[in-house]
Amino acid sequence: MKVLKYDFKIEFYKVSKKQDINNDIISSSPYIIIDTQDGIHVDISISNVYSNFSYIKSKQVKLVLWNLPLDFTSNVNHGDVVKIFYKKYSSQKNFQFITSGFIGVPMSTDYPSGDSCVEITLHLATKDNFFKRDLKNKQFKGMTVAQAIEWVFPGKNIIKMSSIDKNRFITENLTAKTPQEFISKMSYQYIQKVIPDIGNATNTLECNFIFTSNTNGAQRNIYYEPLEDYGLEFIPQQEVSIGPNYKVTQIRWNAKVAYTHELRVGDKVSFIDNLGNTIKNTIEDVSAILSNYAECSLMLKLYDDSNHRVIDDLIRRENLI
Repeated sequence: MKVLKYDFKIEFYKVSKKQDINNDIISSSPYIIIDTQDGIHVDISISNVYSNFSYIKSKQVKLVLWNLPLDFTSNVNHGDVVKIFYKKYSSQKNFQFITSGFIGVPMSTDYPSGDSCVEITLHLATKDNFFKRDLKNKQFKGMTVAQAIEWVFPGKNIIKMSSIDKNRFITENLTAKTPQEFISKMSYQYIQKVIPDIGNATNTLECNFIFTSNTNGAQRNIYYEPLEDYGLEFIPQQEVSIGPNYKVTQIRWNAKVAYTHELRVGDKVSFIDNLGNTIKNTIEDVSAILSNYAECSLMLKLYDDSNHRVIDDLIRRENLI
């Protein structure tokens, strides 16, 4: 029998002052390793922040380390890189990569109880100039959406769209000088959201970007992962928003499961409601609370795929097609 017991490994790396676009880290091994199996208390939260570029929602990690040596912060520098790993079961030997980021300014706090903590904010590891790269005014007319995304984000994209959406041809003249301009022009018409992934499978500093659309409803040939298999903590709570003229309602659900790196934005998931109905959804957003002493949960914002039928019915009633 597997015993659920979360442990974390935190690795600190020095970064070259002469970093290039392909290799930031000069140290082949971390200069500090913190393993919670040694008894160190660690709290981690992963939440959303909006970047200066409003089309992109990114992740920010808050790392709290308890009762470390007093000189710990003197050994950690702003701009260093932290990588975070976890394992879920006491019998599990290998750690899984969660995420990495650049250190902000470490802050120390002492409490009357005698406890102390170091709070570190990690900024998602994306290049400052990534969205300003010169695309030389590339023309994308005639390319499919998937081809265009791969051209702008080579090897750094995860496309969570239906086959129809990602193979849709760009029919109008669409040029872009930078990735930022590309996303601005593609958003809403071809791309619903662009979200940097929390981590990546290759344990590298640069993250992947998840591209999603909400135009594919509950189709018979799509497999929906049951959230019950991931330790669904309670029946998800429903949120209902009302569209223009009170004609369209959009249903979303808030769900919480035991933390896993296997669920991402754009994945198809389902759960059984209190009436025994299977509710099919697309993951719209994720955040996490992690600790080796307390809660370890992945919070999911779910977009109910039945919304598409409501919208399609409205279009037919209003003779919009």
